[in-house]
Amino acid sequence: MGIPVTQWSISLLGEHVRSLKLQVSDSSVRRILNDAELQPHRQRMWMTSQDDEFRSKRDDVLRVYYDSPAHEHIICVDEKTGMQALERRYPDYPMQAGRPVRREFEYIRHGTVTLMGAYDVRRGKLFGFHAERHDSATFVDLLDWVDTCYPKERGHIIMDNLSAHTTEDVLEWFEAHPRWQRHFTPKHASWLNQIECAFSDLERQVLARGSFASKQDLQQKVHAYMG
Repeated sequence: MGIPVTQWSISLLGEHVRSLKLQVSDSSVRRILNDAELQPHRQRMWMTSQDDEFRSKRDDVLRVYYDSPAHEHIICVDEKTGMQALERRYPDYPMQAGRPVRREFEYIRHGTVTLMGAYDVRRGKLFGFHAERHDSATFVDLLDWVDTCYPKERGHIIMDNLSAHTTEDVLEWFEAHPRWQRHFTPKHASWLNQIECAFSDLERQVLARGSFASKQDLQQKVHAYMG
């Protein structure tokens, strides 16, 4: 349309239509959009996976979720990197009737923390440990952690294709622990890894509105949440 606007509002659309010599009010623009079920002020995003093995990997992961025998473990693993230990410079004002909590915008940075996470699909349980790095050696430590927590029965470990998950050390670990079978999600399909849902809950319930006096404080509160 030749207009330098990337997000339309009712008033902008009304102004543009009237510039075309059409006498239409903003309320009429709103009614027309509602009747046509059009929402120019909104957008939804998606990501196209370029993985040639998308369907086979997807189906493999779904079979684990739906068809694995009840006695087999299903563990999803991943790293939650860059968790910021932000401390609010001034305390919040508590909520009052008709008024939400008020928070000072300024904060103090105390660094970031990485959670090496695992999620037990059958129990709905998030667990793991914090680490300074999230390289292949640390990922092997996470696999050891899972193996220690589940010393009996066979199991499945679901992960993405991060380079730290596909090294020789990781391959050797699975060769040395044949009771665990690994399953890769397709590229750009993190929604198939259920730990992402657990990370989303952690972000919303602990991190998003938290105030942390140090990295240690953040770690303690994450561990308390995981129980």
